[in-house]
Amino acid sequence: MTPTIISKEHLPLNNKLRKPIVEKMRRDGINSSIEQLKCLLAPEFLIPIPDSQLEKADILEMTLSFLERRRSGSHAVNQGFSRCVCERER
Repeated sequence: MTPTIISKEHLPLNNKLRKPIVEKMRRDGINSSIEQLKCLLAPEFLIPIPDSQLEKADILEMTLSFLERRRSGSHAVNQGFSRCVCERER
């Protein structure tokens, strides 16, 4: 028995119609998540640029920068806390 190869022309019409709808839903989800990131960032972090709209890549880069600063800041706090605990135990 040989496998049957189905060309794109023979695919049911509903599969051809469904793909653009699924793709639009995927893009809408990504855009919604990026908008949520933009809203969550502190206002002082997002400096408004007159007559210009932030691009999605800019929002993602700013989010990464923000998270990296928070991570390094919390790491410094944890180190300071550990140092205090060690000194107190002495």
